[in-house]
Amino acid sequence: MRGALHVVMSKEGYQVKAVESAEEALKSIKGQTFDLLITDIKLPGLNGMELLRAVRKYDPSLSIIVITAYSTVDQAVVAMKEGAEDYLSKPFNLDEIRIVVRKVRERRELEQQNRQLHRQLERKYHFENIIAVSEKMTDLFRTIQKIKDSKSTVLITGETGTGKELVAKAIHYNSNRADRSFLPVNCGALPDTLLESELFGYIKGAFTGAMRDKRGIFESADGGTVFLDEIGDVSIGMQQNLLRVLDNGEIQPVGSTNRTQVNVRIIASTNKDLTAMVKQGEFREDLFYRINVIGLRLPPLRERREDIALLAVHFLRKYATENNKRIDGFAKETLHLLEQHAWPGNVRELENVIERAVLLETADLLSPESLDPNLRSHHDGERPMPEEIQDLERLVRAHIIETLQKTGYSKVRTAELLGIDRTTLWRMIRRMDIPEPESES
Repeated sequence: MRGALHVVMSKEGYQVKAVESAEEALKSIKGQTFDLLITDIKLPGLNGMELLRAVRKYDPSLSIIVITAYSTVDQAVVAMKEGAEDYLSKPFNLDEIRIVVRKVRERRELEQQNRQLHRQLERKYHFENIIAVSEKMTDLFRTIQKIKDSKSTVLITGETGTGKELVAKAIHYNSNRADRSFLPVNCGALPDTLLESELFGYIKGAFTGAMRDKRGIFESADGGTVFLDEIGDVSIGMQQNLLRVLDNGEIQPVGSTNRTQVNVRIIASTNKDLTAMVKQGEFREDLFYRINVIGLRLPPLRERREDIALLAVHFLRKYATENNKRIDGFAKETLHLLEQHAWPGNVRELENVIERAVLLETADLLSPESLDPNLRSHHDGERPMPEEIQDLERLVRAHIIETLQKTGYSKVRTAELLGIDRTTLWRMIRRMDIPEPESES
């Protein structure tokens, strides 16, 4: 049987070493790197279960398949509890062993890809909670680095759910104002009278219910940043008051004749087309130019699909931790579904989808069945075009190429940096068709 398995697995393209005993197997494992161990339960000397336990102590990452002629439910449960990934009962046919080995191999590679995503996530170029590797977002980060310490006003535009407030916080908390207040105001949530008193404050007796003086947001944020979210919803009358603050840094509390000087940076955001609103007379042209000194456009998620996998991993870790669940990563089909979706609700929609999936998932990989049925049904029967998908494989391939280039194509050093063994690296290079240089180190 050992000889037959050696021949069959070799023909499948694996590098195989066959040994006669558990002791010899342990010696080989300590001297070389292997991805998978296939062992019988009944062996001379150490038996298969004892070998399994010994291997688990030495190399917990090694995948193990157990073969037994004494197949019982209890024995299978014990083997799986001890760390076996699968088991086979004798007699079995060669197609069965091929399928089981292929399944274990694919699972191992998927786990390695998920670990690479985690490492990529740890090394990501980010501000605060912004997760991104796409060129559009890294260009945005470079701009933020250049303008973060300026007092110039910033206008952030983008669809709902793209993370405009996160970008505003990134600017503030990476600036020289980081130790002062960052105060956000949702301009669309308040009527004019309340918005005016919130922004500028009021004095005692200014209106019914004004029992004491109250500092406004601009005064409270002195030295810091005021974030005017959805500024496109502000009325023409309030726009005039905002213009005065921008022009000379002065505020006038409601009911007061005195003006107070404040030092604040204003960051505004909107999901509306302010240029069109100016043409229609719905937004003051002078205010538009004052708030749009530095314009930042946040791309929707469908324009930066290479960020979807990283964001999904981030949200998976967040909600798995919050709900005390162990979910190691994503099934490949799940990531394909996520990366094919149009995401009209952008990052906020993706976060909600992952949160729901984490709560429903019972396995150790997030499966397609845990996703929103509407998201799954939308893609049923579809055959996405390759150019429309920035899938996990492409992200991993790009990361391997980058690491190879950094190490001068040293396979040993590259495998160390990626946290995988050299055999796995060779296999991934072949499978992903990664080109070799003319001469490699």
